[in-house]
Amino acid sequence: MPEPAAKSGSGLFLQFQTTKLRTATDVLAETGIAIDTKCSGGICGVCKCGLVSGKVEHQEFVLSKKQREDAVILCQSRAAEESGVVVDL
Repeated sequence: MPEPAAKSGSGLFLQFQTTKLRTATDVLAETGIAIDTKCSGGICGVCKCGLVSGKVEHQEFVLSKKQREDAVILCQSRAAEESGVVVDL
């Protein structure tokens, strides 16, 4: 379940875990946090947000290798480890 980690001037930081079958947007929606998406396929980049910490399993086509170091496309991304990820919405 997502847990607010801190509030910053740029947004809300959230920590959450996913599974192989559920994306970040799935997990966040289940807890009442709606994320804007357009394509839900990892192509448009509408749901891009900052990656604060954690390893991500990227399954999208928008971000370059460099961009994946500090950003995530929520509709197609999953936490790569059980500890989850922290994102800046």
